[in-house]
Amino acid sequence: MKHLIPHPLFLATLPLLLLLAAGPATAQETPAERPAAKPGQPAPRMPLVAPAPARSEWTVRMTTDLSDTEKMADERSPAAAAQAISQQRTVRSIQFSKDAAAKAYRLRTRYSDGDSEDEWIVMGSHVAERAGHRGLYIVGSESSIARDLSRADFPELAWVEMSCYRGLKTVKGKPAFVFSIPFDNKQLTGDQAQIMAFVKRSDAKATPSKVFKPKVSEVLLYLDAATQLPILYNDGLILRRYSFNPPSEDRLQPPAKILEFLKARNEALRVRLTPPAGPGTS
Repeated sequence: MKHLIPHPLFLATLPLLLLLAAGPATAQETPAERPAAKPGQPAPRMPLVAPAPARSEWTVRMTTDLSDTEKMADERSPAAAAQAISQQRTVRSIQFSKDAAAKAYRLRTRYSDGDSEDEWIVMGSHVAERAGHRGLYIVGSESSIARDLSRADFPELAWVEMSCYRGLKTVKGKPAFVFSIPFDNKQLTGDQAQIMAFVKRSDAKATPSKVFKPKVSEVLLYLDAATQLPILYNDGLILRRYSFNPPSEDRLQPPAKILEFLKARNEALRVRLTPPAGPGTS
């Protein structure tokens, strides 16, 4: 049986998610009446969450401090940085670089201990490097974000529908479309979907709220009203802040070692899948 190697990002976030699942429930009650879209206000266009441009670069900063969902600053105090290092390593941010023409993504993950790792998705193949630079490997499809990115640039927002629209709000001086949905009604993706499926095997009645114990009962999303790209997303467990930068003038080009690794792997697969020559074949 083939053994899949868990993706490092999954391993880094798994302790955090399991810790949150084991902690006490502190969900905050939300008002019974949700803010509705007012007549005359502009409504979001379809698709509700716009894809990133064909050549683009964006960073998703993550924190478990949900105390201020509109705080856009990224700097941490020295005390907060020291505390993060003393805790178990978690993902602090992921920088995405996209080149649709080349069918390539680069993911640069920065961790709470100051370390960083680059991974590449090339033509659907997700290539990562083993700890200690001990060689490259293909991330198994069950652990790979490549599967989710093949569907959307922001797979964590797969739950967004017009029925979740709550109107306009100003965020940092910019108009933003507001979406929200109860935590238990949100479509799970990535690590959350894997953990939920694992728990369901032993408890068919388990709900996302009981498993993950979110700090809010409804998740909240702000989309830039002009671009409909995400600004901020609070899913009750992790607060994500999105920032978009102009892409590099150079095309996104995987390092030579990545291309050589993929070439050797594809050749090995071709040889293995080529049927043996029949009798009399020269």
